[in-house]
Amino acid sequence: MNPSLTFSASGLDRKGEGLRRLTERLTVITTGKEVCPSVIKGLTFYRMDAPGLPDYCVYEPCVALIVQGTKHTVFGTEEVVSEPGSFFVTSIDIPTTAKVIRASAERPYLSIVLKLDMALLHDIVQSVPEVDSTIPTRCYAAGEATDELIDVFGRLVALLDRPQEIALMADLVKREVCLRLLLSDAGYWLRWIVREGYRSRGIVRAIDWLKRNYAEPLRIAELAGMAGMASSTLHHNFRQLTGTSPLQYQKTLRLHAARSLMLTERLDANTAGLRVGYESVSQFSREYARRFGAPPSRDIRQARQFGDQPAPV
Repeated sequence: MNPSLTFSASGLDRKGEGLRRLTERLTVITTGKEVCPSVIKGLTFYRMDAPGLPDYCVYEPCVALIVQGTKHTVFGTEEVVSEPGSFFVTSIDIPTTAKVIRASAERPYLSIVLKLDMALLHDIVQSVPEVDSTIPTRCYAAGEATDELIDVFGRLVALLDRPQEIALMADLVKREVCLRLLLSDAGYWLRWIVREGYRSRGIVRAIDWLKRNYAEPLRIAELAGMAGMASSTLHHNFRQLTGTSPLQYQKTLRLHAARSLMLTERLDANTAGLRVGYESVSQFSREYARRFGAPPSRDIRQARQFGDQPAPV
């Protein structure tokens, strides 16, 4: 696994007031809840009052602003430590391991997550000049939030106090969020992803197929044909955008699905493994332990003991 990157907001004298207001507002909104969807489409708040166990999920395209606390996230083989005033953004479904590592009842972990509208980003990026031709090599972007990005998130949250304005203003404020992301230090990555859509669209089609058919046998040549590229190109572009190979991506989807079946439908490990496409129970157990850090029975027992919740983004 590659060395971790740590992002913490510098210049807190400037950023501090915006974060303080967001902290106060989110503390009230999320009281008694770990996951708090809002009435604004795509906007969700997360809270944890103590460090938690690692959680495993597949992030949809989104931007997450860390308001308070510290979070450790693994994207593929890349590790990121996010502190207050930092953000990360994904533009494609990415298997992740997420863990809140700093939180308390007095200072809970708080974050704001907004799902990204890729069509809107494509529309906006046409008017944003390209200032960096570097080709990204990561499946995510992360950095310190600018004053302007923190401010626009604050205005989006403030709309919840004026529900009569949400229908009129929410989409305009979301558009500004996208613009601020495109203009941020990490914006070159997002601009490249959006502008190089002819490449990423093929990978998105491949990912959509894998998500819908993860239990089916994977034939790389057929997947490459579906993506409209040669097998070698598929491997290269898939890894560049997701940080992993198509086969490993499918395995991750299978393992996450099996874990969900064991938690929600209380299936035993053998049945869950077979349900998601494994033919060998022993192979399922080995790969499960490699992914989640413990064999299925022990991991599920521990998850139930601590109360498994959706990953805090």
